[in-house]
Amino acid sequence: MSDQASKLRALARAEAPEPTLFKSRVMAITSGKGGVGKTNVVAGLAMSLAISGQRVVVLDADFGLANIDILLGLTPTHTLEHVLRGEKLLEEILLDGPLGIKVIPASSGIQELTRLEAASELRLVQGLQRVAEHQDWLLIDTAAGIHDSVIKLLMAAQEIVLVTTPEPTSLVDAYAMVKVVHLRDPNKPIWLLVNNAQSETEAEETIEQLQAATQRFLGRELQVLGLIPNDPFVLQSVRQQRGVVEIFPRSPSALAFRTIADQLKKKVPLQKGGFTSFWKQLSLEES
Repeated sequence: MSDQASKLRALARAEAPEPTLFKSRVMAITSGKGGVGKTNVVAGLAMSLAISGQRVVVLDADFGLANIDILLGLTPTHTLEHVLRGEKLLEEILLDGPLGIKVIPASSGIQELTRLEAASELRLVQGLQRVAEHQDWLLIDTAAGIHDSVIKLLMAAQEIVLVTTPEPTSLVDAYAMVKVVHLRDPNKPIWLLVNNAQSETEAEETIEQLQAATQRFLGRELQVLGLIPNDPFVLQSVRQQRGVVEIFPRSPSALAFRTIADQLKKKVPLQKGGFTSFWKQLSLEES
């Protein structure tokens, strides 16, 4: 084991210092139901931000179906499970993804992030602090649905990207997600992204339907992030285990991801605090 790794392990065993304020934007990407292409959206946004010069790390927090590493053709030898057990440091499991992004791989069936023992929590928070200190964005790929562990992550993040498709079931579940988040924090920024839209008209109708429901029953208007069109290049990229932004940069979906990434960079969230605020809020949600 290298001297550097030994020093890092010693740091991880030491008492955690008072956390400092990091500039990383903490964004959770979620969906009301599975099968809407959420992980593809995470990968597309991460790579598009990286192309524009941003430093991005992706946390795979879908412990039931951890798969962003598979989507990008990465083969982790160790995962977050090894960090929680104290066998590895977070820096040692960090994967180099396409176009300069970093990926923190999870593994299916590990203990929920919000129900960790004290020692495991300390290892994770110290590792994330060190990693986030050198990043502009921490993107969290959550599990789908309104499970308690998902909601806690959403409430801890600075902002949320809610991915839906035009299908009626997806819309109903997306509204349920907005309602749960809104009841906990009416001021939580929620970006609405319509994925797999057949046309701009279909996407606009989807947005109008969801906006009408949230305005009528919750008295709030969602921030519209945009749409990702139905694109056969996405399926091709999935089959090749590569990101569509990487191998088909001029495809309709890749261009849409670039546009959305540029929009996100210009829209700085009102909620400050970056990673430190994220973990403090996560701890409050657990209590």
